[in-house]
Amino acid sequence: MNHQIKRFILVAAAAIVIPTIAFASTARINGMNVPGDYTKDYTGMFTYVSSVNSVGNLVYGEAGSYDGAFSNQDQAMGAILPNLFDGRAGVWALHLRSIHPALGQSWWGGSINSGFFSFDPNLSGESFDLMWGHKMGSANLGLRLNRTFYSDDNGTTTTEGFGNNGRNILGFGGGLGFDMNPNTSIEIGALFQNRSFDDGVNTDDGGTGILVAGRAWCKMDGNMTFVPVVKLWQLDQSTTDGTVSTEQKLSGWQVGGAGNWAVGHDDLFILGAQFVGNKVKGGPDEDTESLMPNLFMALETHLNPWLTFRAGAQQSALATYKFKTTGNTQTFKESDFSWSMGTTVKLGNVQFDAVLDPAFLNNPFAQLMGNTNAVFEGSSQFGGGNRSTGGPGFGTPFPQVSLTYTW
Repeated sequence: MNHQIKRFILVAAAAIVIPTIAFASTARINGMNVPGDYTKDYTGMFTYVSSVNSVGNLVYGEAGSYDGAFSNQDQAMGAILPNLFDGRAGVWALHLRSIHPALGQSWWGGSINSGFFSFDPNLSGESFDLMWGHKMGSANLGLRLNRTFYSDDNGTTTTEGFGNNGRNILGFGGGLGFDMNPNTSIEIGALFQNRSFDDGVNTDDGGTGILVAGRAWCKMDGNMTFVPVVKLWQLDQSTTDGTVSTEQKLSGWQVGGAGNWAVGHDDLFILGAQFVGNKVKGGPDEDTESLMPNLFMALETHLNPWLTFRAGAQQSALATYKFKTTGNTQTFKESDFSWSMGTTVKLGNVQFDAVLDPAFLNNPFAQLMGNTNAVFEGSSQFGGGNRSTGGPGFGTPFPQVSLTYTW
């Protein structure tokens, strides 16, 4: 009995230390501009699959994002149902999407890792994404199956997929979460994808996607929880025409940590750093990126019971980019910066999370009228890495919007 009471107190304390906003959403993470591994949010279950057991009853909708080139292509809707069949069959989650998400991410444009070279090139429609979770005492087990498929047989030629960057995908994932001690919990996730295509001339040459990740939630003294993260990933985009093979492999690693502080009245402050290495290799050519380190900071504050504001920034204190070709190596060293803002409006059981245009606070009236005085750069999850590109804006006050319903 004493052990159960102690565990209950520790769980309650952890919930206070890591405040969240009603399960939040993809737009929430992008508005904070922090890597999703380092804070509590339901979107983390696509990497750490066992956390599907901790979400509760949730239905979400992704209205899509707008970046001037793509409009609403990444629309999605999903449901996490722990009480299906009165909970006797475990937790089930079904995700319906327009486009296949990036490896380990909740939406199509999400980066696998922080950085400029870490963008998943695959862009194709998804057939289904099904997850299952089961609680085993103090441990959690999660499994995931996702599929993307397209085939066209015109009687002469059969086409599979939409080319090298629109491959058919069959993915399997698993995760395990457990308590290491009363103050520390561990989450481990692994994903494997077979990626194939055949356009009648070129086919895949051993296409796979692999992601392995681990993180811990360590309750420290006071109001802080420390979150260390380790992540490895690889994508094989190599092709062959039956005679000549063309190599293209993307890979990366990440080691980092962040503090989650409960500040003010149930507000959240995040401060962290990650060391990142990414590489793109194609035959003798090799592009590498090193962020040593990449710093990130975010604040999420409740302005009142129904309105929340958040802002975050990333900056690579020392970013090194090397572009190696036969007989030549070009090296750039920079300090890249990105910035995002977001807001939440909560109405009953429904909440709307939105990313704000970076110039929204400078002139909100102009933004709402469609003035193009800013560019939406957003976080690295929008494919921009840590670079600030500048340039003309899109006049979109809410470039990404998500809806969540809980009960």
